Amino acid sequence: MSDPRILTAPLQFATADAGNTGVVTVKGTLDYTTHRLAEDFLDKAFARFGPNLVVNLLEADFLDSRATGLLVSCWRRAEEEGGRLSLVAVEHGAARVLWITGVVSRVPVFPTVEAALATPGPAAAP
Repeated sequence: MSDPRILTAPLQFATADAGNTGVVTVKGTLDYTTHRLAEDFLDKAFARFGPNLVVNLLEADFLDSRATGLLVSCWRRAEEEGGRLSLVAVEHGAARVLWITGVVSRVPVFPTVEAALATPGPAAAP
């Protein structure tokens, strides 16, 4: 019999097309045990939607340092490809780690998907 204290919530993803931006919703635990699955899924999201992504973390149960590293890598990739990656999160619960680690000082974070989609991206370079 397995120990229920070490079980993680299953990781689920959903996507939605919001015009020129893809919205990815993460539900469950994003940690070292699900890192590869999340990385593969986000690669597919970039391939499908391009470099403009909103990652909704409001339904995430847990984020560890590996998850924050993955999100920063995706943000950098979006920037390098001329797009923008935004996060949807609030400063409590699972996403609190984004504030503790300072990720929010670099990656745009919004309280709702609607707010993230309503905010224009960076101006194009001349």
